[in-house]
Amino acid sequence: MQKEEMIHFVRCMMPELAIDTSEVKTNGWDNDILIINKQQVFRFPKTNQIMKQIKSECDLLQRLSLKKPLLQIPRYKPIYEGKTLRAVTYPFLNGASLNEHPFDLRKNPENAHLLGDFLMKLHQIKGSHLRSIHTFRYWQSLFESLKKRVFMMLRDEERQAIEDVFTHFLNRYPVFSYKKVPIHGDLSASNILFDRAENRIRAIIDFTDAQMGDSAFDFAGIYWNYGPEYTRKVFSFYHSDESSEEMLDRIRTFYGLQPIFHELLHSVDNDEAINQKQLKRFMELKQLIS
Repeated sequence: MQKEEMIHFVRCMMPELAIDTSEVKTNGWDNDILIINKQQVFRFPKTNQIMKQIKSECDLLQRLSLKKPLLQIPRYKPIYEGKTLRAVTYPFLNGASLNEHPFDLRKNPENAHLLGDFLMKLHQIKGSHLRSIHTFRYWQSLFESLKKRVFMMLRDEERQAIEDVFTHFLNRYPVFSYKKVPIHGDLSASNILFDRAENRIRAIIDFTDAQMGDSAFDFAGIYWNYGPEYTRKVFSFYHSDESSEEMLDRIRTFYGLQPIFHELLHSVDNDEAINQKQLKRFMELKQLIS
């Protein structure tokens, strides 16, 4: 969606809002973002499928807010054009995304507490109407896509490592006994807002990929970026009915390694070079599996 089109929509729907400054972010996979006066955010889904998910997303965020997480979260207000939902808006949350301004969260011990508290309260929500995406078929299809579209571009040891990881996970999948809970689904650097002055996480954004799934999945980005020791630190502030060791096992043997799979497919689909630094990271984490 073009910037001018977004601004025109906002002027029509909220004529009382004076627009002094505006900023757009259209490089996301799911949404176009318009920020007005560094005060109000407008999120425009790029597809009808993403639009359909917004109502469940709004409900989840309302339920999460009642649990009073230590980190800020968006407070969505849906915007309808007639009876059609077109966008959501929420007050601007201060902070820079870790994707745009990388910072090692381990430098401030409080960050582990903030992440553990957020994930614990999110995963405690009951009665959600979110969909389930990460089914056995989902992971099986991802594996097949990698073999067909990416494997020919990898070295033998890289192909073998990916095959080992998937085979181990898919063979165990039928016996997993975890209870599905609401998960963020994309707790990556781009969705973590950070206060550089305080070296502290401020907020979690973009719940587009929220779903009913395995709570261990939400630790994937933490493990990928900071490894097993810091993941255990976050777990020290996280409490659930499931054993942390069982969750950690799924993280270190699969979930914490799988961020590379989506990046590989994205690179191939967009005719970009394979990120060798990320491949090296995958191989390093793979070596930690005993």
